[in-house]
Amino acid sequence: SILCTSFCRIRIATAFSPLSGGLNYHATSNISLFSASKTSSEVADQSKRTKPFTPSKFAALMAGEVSSPSSGFESLRWDDEDDNASIVRRRGGGGDDVVHTAVLPDDEAPPNSSSILPSLHNRRALYYHPSLLTKDESSSLQKAAEASGLFEEFDSRCAVVIEDGMYQDQDKDVVSTGNAPSSSTIASLLRPILDTTIVPWAREMCNIPSLTVADALIRSYDPAEERQDLATHYDNTAYATVVVALNDPTEYEGGLFVQTGANVNTRKSVPFSSPGDAVLHRFDVQHGVNVRSGKKKRFSLVIWFGEDEDSVVTKTVPWVRREAEECASVHAAFLYAVNSQSGLYGVDTNVQLAKEYYVWASDRGHGLSAYCLSNLLFKEACSNDISTEEQNTLQEQSLMYLKLSAERGLAHAQHELGVTYKQGYSGVQSDFEMARYWLMLAQKQGHGASSQILNDPSRWEVSHL
Repeated sequence: SILCTSFCRIRIATAFSPLSGGLNYHATSNISLFSASKTSSEVADQSKRTKPFTPSKFAALMAGEVSSPSSGFESLRWDDEDDNASIVRRRGGGGDDVVHTAVLPDDEAPPNSSSILPSLHNRRALYYHPSLLTKDESSSLQKAAEASGLFEEFDSRCAVVIEDGMYQDQDKDVVSTGNAPSSSTIASLLRPILDTTIVPWAREMCNIPSLTVADALIRSYDPAEERQDLATHYDNTAYATVVVALNDPTEYEGGLFVQTGANVNTRKSVPFSSPGDAVLHRFDVQHGVNVRSGKKKRFSLVIWFGEDEDSVVTKTVPWVRREAEECASVHAAFLYAVNSQSGLYGVDTNVQLAKEYYVWASDRGHGLSAYCLSNLLFKEACSNDISTEEQNTLQEQSLMYLKLSAERGLAHAQHELGVTYKQGYSGVQSDFEMARYWLMLAQKQGHGASSQILNDPSRWEVSHL
């Protein structure tokens, strides 16, 4: 049997969240921002009488991460750079509207697997629109955000304009007075841009006429400060996300990246050329931010969309369940498993169902599903309500999926497997050679805890075990 006090991998897993930190928390609201028939101003005016004051779900949730790998990532290439496959659409104002695309790969399924690949495997796409906003529009939003005082409020580094489908200054209890932080000026600039430019473009790219704004904020990253990363994550609560560069991308080094697989070496930086450039991706794309250096801060406008008004109002994610049940995507299966395990976003808690979707995605090469399944099984093995034989079985299964995730390149799994071999946890005989092997693999991906263990000779003394 195992002793839960010997190695609490549950605590380690809790510190690692593959979901968007800000979007895992929701304040109460009862009206959305957009519908197919209403403008943002009309709906927001109605919210003035209905929205209670609540603290922002983004407060102190987006402070950033300590920088991971310091070297730059290879730049993403748009498909049309090689084969002229860009999308050309006609805008109402005349002229050609060119949208570049990039199709993202998935980690390969195990070579001995007979599993049928999901229909969306190797078909996830990013859409890039140069100069979706004008330079004047981008500059005005940046300056209004800097003048608002919202970046200093709660040390959040973000100026929240729309939250849960509502402009934040619509209620008299929320509107700031005097020199207090306020998003009213930003909102007055953003409304027409959303109505005439961003929302129509996002609806067209997603082919969803009912696509609805759920949240919008302006994010600041300062290269002079230490914590300027946003860890790799999925936007679990957004069908689609739009990111717009507000200042000159040449003023800083780094920025938005996507990660197509479990290993950090699958990261690609997303190239922006000028202020106003925009990128759209769906919920199934892992991404993050890595700002390494620069003369000035990085400012970006980020907008999260639900697929319709009802999903914003009810704070549900029907698109995740739909694509998971259709076996369309390992990423949808993973997110549905997460939601089922914890009872998130309108999904009933069902641990057995979560296991089934974790297994399904893991069988098709998704390393993060194997990792989360390992942690779930480990937690169950710690139960005092099952027999020693059941504990041992669950422990063996947990270790099997941990190894599988580590082999697929997930740094957190490599770190935990290294610690397991070092300490002789989970029924594994202590093996310093294997421990160093896995910890070094994690270290190469920027895992700080692995570096600390490897660089501390006292932690390799026999008496330390």
